[in-house]
Amino acid sequence: MRLGFSLLVLSLWLFLHQDLRQDGAEAANILGVFPYRHISPFLVMQPFVRTLAKRGHNVTLITPKGMPNDIEGVRHIRVAKLNKRLTEMIKSNQVFELIYNKWSENSLKAGMLFNASHDILSDPGVQRMLQDRSERFDLIIMEPTNLDALLGLVEYYNATLMGFSSGRWNWNSEELAGNPAPTVYEPISPIGYSLDTTFLSRVHNWIHIMEEKLLEHLVIRPAQLRIFQKFFGYSSQKLEELRTKFSVVLINSHYSMGKIRANVPNIIEVGGLHLSEPMEPCTEDLQRFMDEAEHGVIYLSMGNDVLVRFLPENLQQLLLKTFAKLKQRFIWKSELLNMPNKSENIFVIEKAPQRHILEHPNIRLFITNGGQLSVIEALHSGVPILGLPMFFDQFRNLRWGHLSGMVEVLDINTLNEDILTATIQEMLVSPKYALRSKEMSKFFQDRPMSPLDTAIWWTEYALRNKNLNRMRLNTEDIPLIQYYKLDTILTFVFRFGLVAVSVIFLVYSLFKRNRRARGRRLQPSITG
Repeated sequence: MRLGFSLLVLSLWLFLHQDLRQDGAEAANILGVFPYRHISPFLVMQPFVRTLAKRGHNVTLITPKGMPNDIEGVRHIRVAKLNKRLTEMIKSNQVFELIYNKWSENSLKAGMLFNASHDILSDPGVQRMLQDRSERFDLIIMEPTNLDALLGLVEYYNATLMGFSSGRWNWNSEELAGNPAPTVYEPISPIGYSLDTTFLSRVHNWIHIMEEKLLEHLVIRPAQLRIFQKFFGYSSQKLEELRTKFSVVLINSHYSMGKIRANVPNIIEVGGLHLSEPMEPCTEDLQRFMDEAEHGVIYLSMGNDVLVRFLPENLQQLLLKTFAKLKQRFIWKSELLNMPNKSENIFVIEKAPQRHILEHPNIRLFITNGGQLSVIEALHSGVPILGLPMFFDQFRNLRWGHLSGMVEVLDINTLNEDILTATIQEMLVSPKYALRSKEMSKFFQDRPMSPLDTAIWWTEYALRNKNLNRMRLNTEDIPLIQYYKLDTILTFVFRFGLVAVSVIFLVYSLFKRNRRARGRRLQPSITG
């Protein structure tokens, strides 16, 4: 009896063990480097990392101090200098230069990237990790961005490199992922980049991208190379080689969000990954306020990075006056709980359960500055958006929603009561916005796997398959002439040119001969 029971237990254990291995859940040592300075990217990263830890992987994270909160089963290495740099920027008002001046932004960004790489590699906790010979990592995850010096970790640990893009995509990310696509280039800096598609705008944008490439090659990369060589001692050729080592790249986007992309197989869209987290709880008074909204609810939030008290006073008063004239109820995410001149149809809340609000059946419109996570949440819930973009990627996020028909965008610099009121009423009355939003939501949600399951599967795929070069397109491996098919084009141009020149020469020769013949016929009559 005991022998039979033991055999049964052993059989079950072997079955489960085999099942785990088939599922790719064999434990691996994973290092994630996420030097973000604001909360939104961590909201995308947290469920992904938490799930990796639950599946038995040994995860180590290098992050700023206090961001994110400790994740169970994850070892955290906090880099305090990253926080200190951000505090210094805010105190010196340098951060506001990112909004208004492209050249100041690029100069400041180059310094930020240099400091971030140096601060991470010089951190005592990171140094202890590097000096501990027992440390082993099978996979290193980092943002495909300009922190090239950190790529030395990949060579140091002989690990697979995986990308995790929590924000918007740009030409540099494309190249690192092995997906060069010049016809759909997106800039690193949106300041001064035209959203028009006219010929002159495209020429202007090409110049914009070329300026960024020059900055990257002449300023940013040489600075990263100095750090790379200081801490690892590798050559510049090694750095160029490591830049082509990104295997799988997870991107917080989805084709239903707007612009269609031609991706190589290793770029995996996992837009909505943060939606796997439980929704924030809703208070009873807020729930009642929404339930009893006879004419619907409009929700206003300017995201996590914009405090209402920093908005111009005239803009705050404009919003209050407009809301007071309308019969809908408004939920306003604001730290100013006691707003002067606030009408009774406005509910002010400092920490709004945004996803809960957007899922409520009485919600009619979402007014937002257009942060990526807010756009994703509105898309998931099928709620039309009225955009008031202010900086960074917000203009682009809202533009593609506008082209799809679920978003209207207003310029806060020229905004007035009449324009705002008319736009809100148009979006509430016209059924096209709600219908298009619901249609887009279906496209967004209809996938073979959830974003989180997709991210985990491809992460473990990268662990199982060490060499994924066949999934990316490296222009270094393909001659420039062949990549752009310039040989075919030049051959065609040569043949066409040869024929054209021959025809022109023949016509010119006939014309010249005919002219000489006419001259000879006319000569006797002239002399006579």
